[in-house]
Amino acid sequence: MEQTGHANLNGIRIHYRRAGNGPPLVFLHGIGFDSRAWRRQLAGLADAFTVIAWDMRGYGGSDEAPGPYLMADAGDDVAGLIEALGFDRAHVCGLSLGGVVAQEFAGRHPDKVHRLILADTLTGHGHLPPEERQRRLQFRLEAAKDLAAFTETRAAALLSPEAPPELVEEIKAIQRELRPEGYRLAAHALTGADTRPLLPKIEAPTLVLWGDADSVCSLEEARTIQAGIPGARLEIIPGAGHASNQEQPDAFNELVRRFLTA
Repeated sequence: MEQTGHANLNGIRIHYRRAGNGPPLVFLHGIGFDSRAWRRQLAGLADAFTVIAWDMRGYGGSDEAPGPYLMADAGDDVAGLIEALGFDRAHVCGLSLGGVVAQEFAGRHPDKVHRLILADTLTGHGHLPPEERQRRLQFRLEAAKDLAAFTETRAAALLSPEAPPELVEEIKAIQRELRPEGYRLAAHALTGADTRPLLPKIEAPTLVLWGDADSVCSLEEARTIQAGIPGARLEIIPGAGHASNQEQPDAFNELVRRFLTA
């Protein structure tokens, strides 16, 4: 049965959903989602793991961030959450923005990560030319002015063309409830992030996942992450867009389960 709770991390209350028993497995959502994006993982993996899906600062049931922050700060939040829940270390899976957070966490807190899964993600925008960095940031800042209108066109772009209409509507429902300030601060943090120097320092066994219809994060980016982390494996999920965990949950969950129990 799914439970919810809050962890107090230096004055910021972080909300989480939790289900199951077993080794802890923490899921980190993307910039356009919150913990609800992981409901199929909470249901599908709770037989083998203590599954935890957080709301990043400024999202869902968590407190607003007190001001600008770095992706490294969000990585520290993950370490704080694991500790607050009474675990020494955990498996961690991050998708998209959550994958950037997961990389920061694994690079900065190697003692707290058991195995790492990076799904449909990137290394941040910090390495891009200034004009491209600014263009991507401006896209997000414009979206934050009217997230309800933004999601009417954005939701379908996060899925493959074959995705069922009800899944598109589910994503729209989540995105309509995003908080503009949380979204803006996350966009700024992503713009300044560059995890490429961290990748060789990640010691945890790592699985990189990529949906073959992902039009947001490229296969090239997935291969860059795989090549940068010693021993990392890459698996491609057929028929999945950017939100691969939601569009192909059975395949996603099976790859996660197989990797974590090998």
